[in-house]
Amino acid sequence: MNAQSAPISFTGGASVTARLSARQLSEVELGLFLLSQLTPLAPPTALPALLRAPDPSDTDCPVWTAKQHKYLSRARYVLARFRESSLWDRLVERYVTLPNHLTAFDVSRDRSRFCTKTVGFTRNRTATFRQMLA
Repeated sequence: MNAQSAPISFTGGASVTARLSARQLSEVELGLFLLSQLTPLAPPTALPALLRAPDPSDTDCPVWTAKQHKYLSRARYVLARFRESSLWDRLVERYVTLPNHLTAFDVSRDRSRFCTKTVGFTRNRTATFRQMLA
């Protein structure tokens, strides 16, 4: 099994097991990073609609900068498989069950909001996401 498809598996709490490949973990965090840059008050579940919107003005966002338009354009290519919400929602559910020290974002229990963590080794991943979409 190669590193890209190797699952990250942890068991904790009430025997909850989360399985995400390194690729899936990166995709979820890239999607959350995109939301944080384009629609920071949106819930994590808003990503599929954002990727599907024909025009950014169709979203609840004020006028975007050229950089934000570029982020969305590139993310639509990289995260195209998340235009349909079922896969995205499943991966977010798995993501929130991962141990706290492995994730770069905190997602609320009711999935209504999320935020970037400011401590730990994972904070550097957001800089990588910024470079990926720039």
